[in-house]
Amino acid sequence: MNILTSLDRTSDYSKRQLEVILGAWVLSGLVDRKAAISTQNGDVSEDDYDKRSIYSLFYALYRSMGDVPSDKGTRYELTFNTWGYTWPESWGPCPNAPNDPQLYGRNAYTGLYQFPEVKEYVAARDGRVHIVELGCGTGAGAHHVCKNVLPKATYEAVDMQAAAIETCRRKHVPELGGRLRATCADATDLSIRSGTADFVAVNETHVTEQTGMVTVEDERFFSTAYRLLKPGGYLVWGNAIPESTWEPCFGTLAALGMKKLHVRDVTKEAILARDLDKGRVDAYVAYCIEQFSGFKIPVLGEKRRLEAELAMKNFYRNPGTNLYDRMVDGTDTYKVVLFQKPA
Repeated sequence: MNILTSLDRTSDYSKRQLEVILGAWVLSGLVDRKAAISTQNGDVSEDDYDKRSIYSLFYALYRSMGDVPSDKGTRYELTFNTWGYTWPESWGPCPNAPNDPQLYGRNAYTGLYQFPEVKEYVAARDGRVHIVELGCGTGAGAHHVCKNVLPKATYEAVDMQAAAIETCRRKHVPELGGRLRATCADATDLSIRSGTADFVAVNETHVTEQTGMVTVEDERFFSTAYRLLKPGGYLVWGNAIPESTWEPCFGTLAALGMKKLHVRDVTKEAILARDLDKGRVDAYVAYCIEQFSGFKIPVLGEKRRLEAELAMKNFYRNPGTNLYDRMVDGTDTYKVVLFQKPA
């Protein structure tokens, strides 16, 4: 069992199924010739994993863990699958509660709508705008935006992972009186009608990650965003990706006819968020690992436990991991950008 490549994005695995899957992965250590996960910094080569499998595991895990204690004792269900950042001082007071365990994820979604052009556009429509998010994860950000940022907005949250969409439908959709819709689909192949979105939101979505280039999948992704937008609508996009990949992405969007309005670099704030969030991430990973008996198998379990801990922490860009170091040395940068489709 290779959990990095073998899981199905259309499945929402139960806790019992995860127990079997992780147990099989532990036992597969008997025949593995080479460890795919670095036991130094949690790095996993692009060739050694499939994002659909990884996210299928994570979203099922988050749901099956339910409410867990943070490092400060506050219980919460992990739903913000985002690194986020501390609120930049130049943006004014942070609008989100400082004691929220998932503060930095909330900041990342709030920050998408802090541009002056966005505020003017929303005000001109009395807040009644429609958002389509591509790669919404559990829909936690969609819920946050609809409840706290744009309380008159309607929202369609799209993700290819069934486990993530089921969490959105269970936890977030019922609270918003029909303003939030959760759609399980590939963002590059959507049946949503063209020209219906005032905003297309992209927040830390697993695309545009190849160094210095735009892939065919990335091109389809951007073309979908352009197609969905109304004339005069906006793409709001935040992510940490290779620094050398930003300009090729901007070039692709410009070739579609999109106009670049703002690029805000929040890498410094993203690094600080990871430093401040380390205790919560460490506590969450430890809690998850303890729930599965496979990691308690002598020798093999200990080896796989270390790999699992480091892989999860690397995914969160925890200090000491490869993805954290890539932000510190500038290989990856976190930016929040605004593009407009011509009216």
